[in-house]
Amino acid sequence: MKKFLLSAIAIASGIVAIAQSPTIVTTATNCTVFRNFNASDEGFSSPSIYSDGNDVAFFWNAGLGAELESSGLTVRNGSLISPVYLQSEEGRATIGFSYVAPAGTEFRIRVISGATSPPLEILANTANGPVYTALPGTSGSICLLLTDADLTIGRQIRFEFTFRAILPGNITFDNLALSVAGGPLPVTFEGFVARRDNDGSVKLLWNVGEEINVKGYYVESSTNGVDITSAGYVTASGKKIYSLDYPGKQMQTMFFRVKNIDFDGRSKYSSIIKVYVREQTGTQIQLYPVPATDQVTIQHNKSPERTFITIVSPEGRVVRQVKASLNTLQTQVNISNLPKGIYIVKYDDGSGEVQSLKLIKK
Repeated sequence: MKKFLLSAIAIASGIVAIAQSPTIVTTATNCTVFRNFNASDEGFSSPSIYSDGNDVAFFWNAGLGAELESSGLTVRNGSLISPVYLQSEEGRATIGFSYVAPAGTEFRIRVISGATSPPLEILANTANGPVYTALPGTSGSICLLLTDADLTIGRQIRFEFTFRAILPGNITFDNLALSVAGGPLPVTFEGFVARRDNDGSVKLLWNVGEEINVKGYYVESSTNGVDITSAGYVTASGKKIYSLDYPGKQMQTMFFRVKNIDFDGRSKYSSIIKVYVREQTGTQIQLYPVPATDQVTIQHNKSPERTFITIVSPEGRVVRQVKASLNTLQTQVNISNLPKGIYIVKYDDGSGEVQSLKLIKK
């Protein structure tokens, strides 16, 4: 049976966890350090979004190589929340840490689903309800085995550590031990496409799988597939599909990719896509003679396979259409039987860009 933390209502009367089957907590001896905090905060944040809004904060201290609570207050709660990890044992988790704390300090550990917003599911707990356990001294190490059927292999989980002190003095948290796999990549890219509009602008769209712990997405571009520059940033907001308009007009073939960043500093890249720009040998079609009598010649770029030249009357009626020969630079059209007047010549090379000029038949 799942256990849920009732967020908005629970805050008014203290946080409540509904637990049908309590977690069995026993002492363990096989704790191996998983994160030592020697070089970084290891993706931990404080105070925990799952805890009391009045919690004081822990901060990573590079000199200590540990997480440190140093608010100077006497009575306070302090919490830490881990990044997302993968549950790697069926129905159990070994958890440990080292500490330095004032006499009488108590602690609580909760294993929580990998969500980032309510409802917040508590999978395992060192206590039934909001009960804390006293630390055995002012310094030392804790090593516990939590057994609970909700801890299933492959599940994405977070760990919350909360300390409750009644005397002044700093609290130090260090040498985290966990029987879990390393944090999962924060998002799955399911698709990445680009749409190039007729005005040369490019809209990039990507859709993602479940977002857990995702902060945002950087779109990166390149003109040669090697040198990368930033094209923009989109904040993660729980969507399935995101988009970004590439700034400016695309003047040459471009490469694009998306890099996601999560709150723990981990990242992942999408596939690379290539957006082509058709090579041009001229900027506009030309026709001669002007005016024309029996035949008109249209000068154009080297024609692709499906290139059509269409002559349209002022009323919009197609009066002549010919297919240009492959790889030619000009096309002749017989207009001898057209009535005198003004027409529009349209050149369509099949790329979606149509060029037009006015034709005068005398």
